[in-house]
Amino acid sequence: MPTLLARKGVALSIRKGQHIRVTNTHGKQVVDFWAFNPSDSHDYLSTVHSRRMLSNVSLRKGQSLYSTRRKPIVTLVEDTTPGIHDIILPACDAERYRMLGATDYHDNCHDNMHGALREHCPDFKVADDWVPDPFNMFLNVAIDHDGSLHLRPPTSEKGQYVVLRAEADLIIVMSSCPQDMTPINAGQPADLEYAVFDDASCSREASSSISRSLTRPTSPKRVKVAISFDFDAVSGWLGTGCHPDNNMADYSSGIFAGQVGAIRLLNLLKKTNIADKVTWFIPGHTIETFPASVQKVVESGAEIGLHGYSHEGIYQMTSQQESDVLDKCIEVATKLCGGKKPRGYRAPLYTIRETTVELLRRHQFLYDSSLSHHDSEPFWTPADPPIEKIDFSKDASSWMHPTPIRDPKDLNPFASNPDIHPLVEIPCNWYSEDMTPLHYFPHVNNSMGYVSTRVVEQMWKDKFMWLWENAPGNNEEAHDEFDSERANDSADFVFPLLMHPDTSGMAHIIGMCERMIDWFKGFGDSVQFHKHEDIAKEWLAAQKAKQSKDP
Repeated sequence: MPTLLARKGVALSIRKGQHIRVTNTHGKQVVDFWAFNPSDSHDYLSTVHSRRMLSNVSLRKGQSLYSTRRKPIVTLVEDTTPGIHDIILPACDAERYRMLGATDYHDNCHDNMHGALREHCPDFKVADDWVPDPFNMFLNVAIDHDGSLHLRPPTSEKGQYVVLRAEADLIIVMSSCPQDMTPINAGQPADLEYAVFDDASCSREASSSISRSLTRPTSPKRVKVAISFDFDAVSGWLGTGCHPDNNMADYSSGIFAGQVGAIRLLNLLKKTNIADKVTWFIPGHTIETFPASVQKVVESGAEIGLHGYSHEGIYQMTSQQESDVLDKCIEVATKLCGGKKPRGYRAPLYTIRETTVELLRRHQFLYDSSLSHHDSEPFWTPADPPIEKIDFSKDASSWMHPTPIRDPKDLNPFASNPDIHPLVEIPCNWYSEDMTPLHYFPHVNNSMGYVSTRVVEQMWKDKFMWLWENAPGNNEEAHDEFDSERANDSADFVFPLLMHPDTSGMAHIIGMCERMIDWFKGFGDSVQFHKHEDIAKEWLAAQKAKQSKDP
């Protein structure tokens, strides 16, 4: 059954007497629905005329919606929901989201309708600035005694559906409403499923011309969401955040993370049933300074990875100091976890150098998560020499030469480097985290902290949706991008997301975390939460199996 992606639109043609079934796959998604006469753009489903013909502001099973010619255009022949739909509200558009506080472009049903028509029906012309009011499937608009309107979450539940019969040959357009700033989708836009049938019982599926680029391929996806938490607390102000002007107020925000923020996030993870499917990278200083909070993290079933002792920057230490810090952190974390050594590492502030990689290999770590050679696939941790910096005191010819970068395939220890310890890299970078845009540091030049959570949330969702729509499993042109690293039976892509108790534990930000988790869950079984350790082990096993099949 074709899928209508969350926030996207689709257009299709159906014949008179055919039926379209729209299934609310995850239960709380609104669909903006339009129907046009393919021979006359002035003849279309009109909610104004429908209200007059029905003498009602809603639609019930057995009733028809009407066109601008006051003729039945579609009839609701089946409805397994409680029957709450809407024929009052207009489609959302860019201005609607601007009024709600969006500062950047926001997907909207107005643009989805036009995009679907341009893609599927380029010869069917409508004015670019015009959208007829849609039939809002599943939309719950309560009308008060004084005539005021109240937007509420849909009453439909997972798997419930409606069936509409076409009363004429039609062009149907649907938009999975992108609204995430009011309650109408319960805050989380989700996918839906739909199909066209020749019979009312929906037993004979019809063939119809569907815009392929606007629907999800029917093959299932496998996405691994890698949520992690860098539990910096006070350590963040001691190492990379060290500044002579740091004072009691600065350290106070670190104490908040250790005593409040971490506990709030743990409670959220338990509430959403993913506490044992995430990874916490914890500095040694945090482990020893906030033992009660850290113990609760361990008891939640989460993975514990290393993150320096006092959040030291690599540029602040000698090689010997770096080695001593790692030894101490391994000792502290192993004791914390009842004798189990940590398998993963993330460099504080992503400051990592070649000596770091050598140490991780020497201690036989499974993975590192500090680099971004790729943004959505595990890869082999590089083993290149340091990149040579330019010395502008010398002749230009001294620096005008290529930098030697090894092909990822050459880093595969199962293929060409049997003597090198297999160290997996799970990507992470500034664009995958909360702290950079959402946390204010008074002594850091690029500190922000007053960015809307909606901006960050939308950036993450935009990234996810691009990867979803362009994953190699459904986009042949994308295979070359991934072939050097990926194993086809590991995952279509990995989606890393990094949060901090210091930041996301704050009351005005933690709601964003919950919305993102719920949004991921809206994709169903195709999207799963995984510890970094599990992702690395499965990828490593897939690489080994791939090599044994193709030596």
